Amino acid sequence: MNLNISEIASYLSVKFYGKDAHINKIVTDSRKIKKGNLFIAIPGDKFDGHHFIENAIEKGAVAVICEDPDQLLNLTVPYIIVNDSIKSLGVIALNYKSKIGDPFTIGITGTNGKTTVTKLTHSILSRSYKVSTTIGNFNNEIGLPLSILDSDDAQNIQKCVYELGASRINDIKYLSNICKPDMTTLLNVSEAHLETFGDMNNLVKTKEEIFSNPNTKHVILNLDDKYFARWKEINSERTITTISVKNKADYFIKSSTINDYIISTPKGEIKLDKKKTKSILIINILFSIALSVEAGSNITDVIKGIEEFSGIEGRFYSFISSNKSQVIDDSYNANPESMKSAIHQLSLAENTRIFVMGDMGELANRSREHHLNMFKLAKQKNIEYLFYMGAYKEEAQSIFGQNCYTFSNIMELATEINKKSNENTTILIKASRYMNFDIIAKELK
Repeated sequence: MNLNISEIASYLSVKFYGKDAHINKIVTDSRKIKKGNLFIAIPGDKFDGHHFIENAIEKGAVAVICEDPDQLLNLTVPYIIVNDSIKSLGVIALNYKSKIGDPFTIGITGTNGKTTVTKLTHSILSRSYKVSTTIGNFNNEIGLPLSILDSDDAQNIQKCVYELGASRINDIKYLSNICKPDMTTLLNVSEAHLETFGDMNNLVKTKEEIFSNPNTKHVILNLDDKYFARWKEINSERTITTISVKNKADYFIKSSTINDYIISTPKGEIKLDKKKTKSILIINILFSIALSVEAGSNITDVIKGIEEFSGIEGRFYSFISSNKSQVIDDSYNANPESMKSAIHQLSLAENTRIFVMGDMGELANRSREHHLNMFKLAKQKNIEYLFYMGAYKEEAQSIFGQNCYTFSNIMELATEINKKSNENTTILIKASRYMNFDIIAKELK
């Protein structure tokens, strides 16, 4: 990054106090401050960044943006006072993206698969272009601007691939107005965050905000999705490219054998070795291919980008455990639709299958119903073992029956898995983030 505090002040249409200073990075977490950084103090429910201004300066911050002038007494670095630190961060990111040339931008949202599709699309595009993408899973009103600002203007960024998340109405619209995507996709919509959205109608409308920005000229849609006709109508004046697992589309599965996928695309057929697809869901692979090719990638880029993709821990990440079991770590998050999909994928494994299940959060008054449905589905899919920890232990044992093990302690659960698993076992770990099931994955490595 190459900015001065005076330039940032001009973006925000405010004055700065003190001497001008060069900024090499913008940081909102005082623990991550390094010399030359600008610290933006953001008030929060648990921590208020204003309380860490002095600490940030001691660590090397050369400038500060904050809302509370009372925290600026005897400040030794230049500073800017704003009404809203988070919105100011978004304004800075919007202007910085213009400064680096407003590169062609892809915006990705959906209930499931956002991070995987974002990272896989980045992996493919990076074969031929210099690409800016989401840092980790930084997809909210703080994370997206920080991801944009992470780009060095000396890198000559050619493409941007950003993940847009939402926990309430208008979140996606706000983020779209910051990154101004040229091409977008809405992967899917299923029940999640219902405690904040209220109902599915609000959730669907919020995800559809990905189509709201006038800069968007091209949309990738899943022909098989139940909302396809609705989304096609919303985007009737844009270029629409389709994908499908079941039917003919612009990008579709022409054939699938034990070893390979043959994918039909406008630029020719792509043959993918299933062993090299990292257990990524084929629908996410299709979205990534369509986004990448429509943004300029070629067939060679696609194959190399997928085969060399390292995967993402916690998101259907496959590894071999210390006792030689095949482990699929999908512990990062869970909702009913992603849980169903994960159980289906586990059912295809040829080894003895262990489903390690934790609770799904934010389902409001439908929580019990959804959890019982997962126990039933695991039974119907002939999963051999269910290891469950959560609020519905009695129901799990009653529905799944023999070979259902329930736990109150996560370390006991991990120990028991190690006892029951071996080189002939496939283990799927799935739960919402608050369950901390990533601990189980680490214990199995």
